[in-house]
Formats: sequence, C-alpha cells, structure tokens
Amino acid sequence: MACVVVCLCLVFAGANAIWDRMTDYSTTLNINWGFSLPKEAHYSETYSLESEASVFGDGIRYHVFSCENPEPIDEMFSWQTEESGTGLYASCSEACSEWLSQIDVPLEEYPDYAACLYWYQQGRQEDDRDEIILFWNESTGVLYVVEFFL
Repeated sequence: MACVVVCLCLVFAGANAIWDRMTDYSTTLNINWGFSLPKEAHYSETYSLESEASVFGDGIRYHVFSCENPEPIDEMFSWQTEESGTGLYASCSEACSEWLSQIDVPLEEYPDYAACLYWYQQGRQEDDRDEIILFWNESTGVLYVVEFFL
C-alpha cells in the first residue's frame, strides 16, 4: 500500500512539473523568439493580456514579470539605453503604446519608458514582420514583454 502511495505521489509531482513547464510563458518565448527567461532570475508573471486569438496566430501579447534576482536579466541581451525604431514605428515606446492601447491595457500597467532599457527584435525569418520589444526596469526588477504578430 505504501508503495502505491509513493508511486502516486511521484506521478502527481511529475505531472505537476510538466504542467508548470508547459504553462510557463518562457517556453513560448523560446519557441517564438529563441530565448527563455533565466530561472535564476526567480521571475513571476504579474500581468498579462493578449488580443483575441486569430486563425493565423496574429495579434498582440503583453506580459509583465517581476524578477527577484535582476542579474540574469541584466546579462540576457545587449540592453540599449537609447530607443531605436521598429519595423513599423519611429520608436519602441511608440510601438508599445500603440499596441497596448489596441488591447486596452490600463495605463498603470504600461512600462515607465524613461526608466527602462530596451531590446528589440524583428521576426526570425527574412520576410517575417513580427516584432518583440522588451523593456527592462533594473531599479524595480520588472521586465515588460510586448509581442506583435502580423
């Protein structure tokens, strides 16, 4: 009987670990953009909103993460202090504001652009017009992820 209980506990723990891995947005980032959020950052998602799903997978996704340990996030990319333009907008903050307004994100959930570092990437394939912008507020340990799929 004890062996059955132990086996059930192991199965439950394994299923729980698989579920956590499948529902972690970092896995989605890795599939779509080729990077994951470092586990060492001890991040937790504090806000998210996405446009309605479409047949073609296009739309806007917005996720905000609080990071207990900022150092791994600091080392993820060559963060920029100066905003660059995107494929569709003159600046990252302009693109972000436009996209977030389209999905009705409350203003209090927007990044404080002046306090953030920036990282931008256009789609991973030559003709891909998808875009991702990360805003990293080092002082508060908050990472903002905005994705636009066209």
